[in-house]
Amino acid sequence: MFYIILLLLAATLIFLLFLDFKLGRSRHHKQARTIPLEETTGSYHLYKNGSRLYEQLFRDISEAEKQVDVYFFLIENDYIADNFLQVLKNKAAEGVPVRLMGDRVASFKITKKRRSELEEAGVRFAFAEVPGFPYFFYRLQRRNHRKITVIDGNIGYVGGFNVGKAYIGESSKFGDWRDYHIRAFGPVVHQLHTIFLDDWYLATGEQDTPFPPSDTEHPYRMRIVATDGVELETEYKKMIDSAEQEILIGTPYFIPTPTLQDALKKALKRNVSLHIMIPMKADHAFVKEAAVPYLKELKQTGADIRFFDAGFYHSKVIMIDGQFADIGTANFDRRSFFLNKEVNTYVYDEAFIQDLRDVYFEDVADAVPFDDRWLKKRSLGTRINQKIAVLLRPFL
Repeated sequence: MFYIILLLLAATLIFLLFLDFKLGRSRHHKQARTIPLEETTGSYHLYKNGSRLYEQLFRDISEAEKQVDVYFFLIENDYIADNFLQVLKNKAAEGVPVRLMGDRVASFKITKKRRSELEEAGVRFAFAEVPGFPYFFYRLQRRNHRKITVIDGNIGYVGGFNVGKAYIGESSKFGDWRDYHIRAFGPVVHQLHTIFLDDWYLATGEQDTPFPPSDTEHPYRMRIVATDGVELETEYKKMIDSAEQEILIGTPYFIPTPTLQDALKKALKRNVSLHIMIPMKADHAFVKEAAVPYLKELKQTGADIRFFDAGFYHSKVIMIDGQFADIGTANFDRRSFFLNKEVNTYVYDEAFIQDLRDVYFEDVADAVPFDDRWLKKRSLGTRINQKIAVLLRPFL
């Protein structure tokens, strides 16, 4: 009798969570936040090393004169994060307005004590996407995964790095950390600021206007795409369908939708070369196992697939035909497609893309092939986790 009651309680809980998720998603889709942004121009520098990124970012913040606005999905509690927060506090102490946001779940280490210290120094702090009722379970899954910094309306940062020592390779588990982040100038910075201020409004209720776009000529076409869990699948399908020669995908998590998996297979069948790179090490349970069935199907259709094994691969990049590149915060997974707020940067500079392509294939050369040999060597635990991962796809 006890076990029957236990099973009934478990079944009831599962049903309530399912109902919460379904109703929450329906409400989310009706209220999704869209920020339409037109193609613009700008200049940029790519960072793939966390130490160099932080050095430049901290210097830019230190030299700010008008305003510093920063959003990071995850801010750790270690010496890198402490240095970052101290730079913000120092700038605020000089009288320059500083606003900082972090995701409520991912940046939980920004404790009440740390928030008080920031406020005392003059830094305005807010959490984004605070879970609440109704639909608490669904809202717990809904995260703001963006990483945006805007300094004086002139310099913008966007990309995959968060704040912590792991991102400079000081993690005993992951070692070297491969990621991409862009430092941008020109009219494109106005668009990044528009997105930040919309997130700030949602978190605080305070409205503000972005700095006007730069009127200085910049040579490169760019487009910022801000998604809220309802547009990204369509954006990615357009990219894939446009390919005539080559698709390069780098992502820490590969869990495509049926629509995107079908688009990739069709690309292969029209003789488009498809390369996919994901990390050998996983930083979350089940994400690697969830990818295996999709990767296996694409491998059988002709794709070249590799595991990055020289640390952890956190880059989020798509390149099409050497003419288009997407670098941003979105992963190739269901969370980014349907739950998270993301921001991606589209770049159309062929010289820049060629350099990025060279870097990608340097990593490919050192990566482990996803092939029949690897599949045969899978442990029993990995095979079992693959079955479990099928049920967890909406949350991965």
